[in-house]
Amino acid sequence: MSEKQVILLGDSIRMGYEPLVRKKLEGRATVTGPNENGRWAGYTLNSLRFWLPQLPKNPDIIHWNNGLWDLGDDYNLGRPFSLPEEYKSALERIIIVLRKIYPGAQIIMATTTPTANPDTSGIIAYNNIIKTVAAEHNLPVDDLYPIVAADIPRYICPDRIHLTDEGWEAVATQVVRCIENYL
Repeated sequence: MSEKQVILLGDSIRMGYEPLVRKKLEGRATVTGPNENGRWAGYTLNSLRFWLPQLPKNPDIIHWNNGLWDLGDDYNLGRPFSLPEEYKSALERIIIVLRKIYPGAQIIMATTTPTANPDTSGIIAYNNIIKTVAAEHNLPVDDLYPIVAADIPRYICPDRIHLTDEGWEAVATQVVRCIENYL
């Protein structure tokens, strides 16, 4: 029996846990993802046309998240980079593209991990959008948020966004646990 094919999509958080997920699934699944950071959902949507030709042609599972970049106010405009309706639209369009290109793949949406910012309302609101979109499209959700939120001082780096080695390990373990449900 050949190994299952898994594609991981997402931002720098995905890039951090991807090597650990690959190692944990070695011998059972081949795990790949774009070499590039998926940044915000609209960027991922646009980049699919470049990434997908370089990824497996018939993946069994696609595990994906976007969100932290969408929430950023990098230009100090007093609003998130992607407004909620833009975020929701980009997520839905990514699902449409993935289902068109990979009709047999199980798509799993993952929630955004928290940051060390004490105001978590934006992340919670955008995670609720993820959960709503997933429910509307009958997709499972891998809830990564509570894994990191359980111990922010231990799991989040001094940069207040990325994860420590222990944080990467905890999230990778959760991602593997979720993927194993569909192997």
